[in-house]
Amino acid sequence: MSISENKKGKKEVVTYLCITIFCLVFFLIYDQFSHGVRSRYMTYLFALPLVLGLFPAVILFVFQEIPRRSQMSANLYHSGVAAMTVSSLLRGIFVIAGIGSVYQEYLMIAGIILLLAGLILYMAGLVSYMRH
Repeated sequence: MSISENKKGKKEVVTYLCITIFCLVFFLIYDQFSHGVRSRYMTYLFALPLVLGLFPAVILFVFQEIPRRSQMSANLYHSGVAAMTVSSLLRGIFVIAGIGSVYQEYLMIAGIILLLAGLILYMAGLVSYMRH
């Protein structure tokens, strides 16, 4: 693993850690002003970047013998995590406010599709790597 890849992996871990902390702090502050109305989408907002972002980033950083993702698969995957996190944030706000929007659901679906596309590309790269 080159030094630039190691820096990229460390930056990814730090970025997802910051996003996870931001989501947790955002929930804690928003919860103070929600008048006792709670939404599981807001309560567990931090879980998406934690489970889908931080954990895989730490695994790829610690176990450096695991093949790296292509830039395309990484971009798709990260975009999917971001879209799903924003969708969960919006859904939490909408539930607490007592309104709804179909666009938030579209954003979640788009996020899932992007995440799966990134995973499929990564798996295809792994299969190709294993054959050589």
